[in-house]
Amino acid sequence: MEIIAIFPPYIYSVKYDDRNENEYDRLFDEWNDVTTVLDFLMQHRDMLKASVWIKVSEPELAARQILDEAEALEHLFEELNSHTVKGDKPDFDSHFHYLDGKYKFELEYEPMKSYGGGRPSLLRMYAIKMDRNTYLITGGGIKLGATIQDSPDLKDHVIQNIDSVRAWLKENGIMDADDMKDN
Repeated sequence: MEIIAIFPPYIYSVKYDDRNENEYDRLFDEWNDVTTVLDFLMQHRDMLKASVWIKVSEPELAARQILDEAEALEHLFEELNSHTVKGDKPDFDSHFHYLDGKYKFELEYEPMKSYGGGRPSLLRMYAIKMDRNTYLITGGGIKLGATIQDSPDLKDHVIQNIDSVRAWLKENGIMDADDMKDN
């Protein structure tokens, strides 16, 4: 596992040993690949019938929203970086939200989530908060269900990735943003 700087000193991403790309780049590459997105949505088209997805109930409509959300989220990260550098709001802390569930009371290596811009959003990016305005991206995907466990693109890796990254950070004595810069 490696830590890759995306928008240093604020946004970093994990590169898992079995992957060619870090998670930040991998997610945007996948979310911007029309064929990959449409294939996934066709495979899970029955989930788009839930009332929450009424505006994007067909795979083609959902794919368009995902492509739009990915583009907007990528631009938002650039804008948030600019604001954070200047000390302006909104900054990265304004964007990320606590991940509830089993992590509700965690005070160290706090798991966080980022939403795409759609209403409701189909995209999620997950991270660990390392310091004020400093996050380590651990993964993400397309969220079709009410929970991570109900979403086929998330259920098999999001919680496992967060847990493995948290354990790796502890094992390697990486406690805050300064420690990440040294890796």
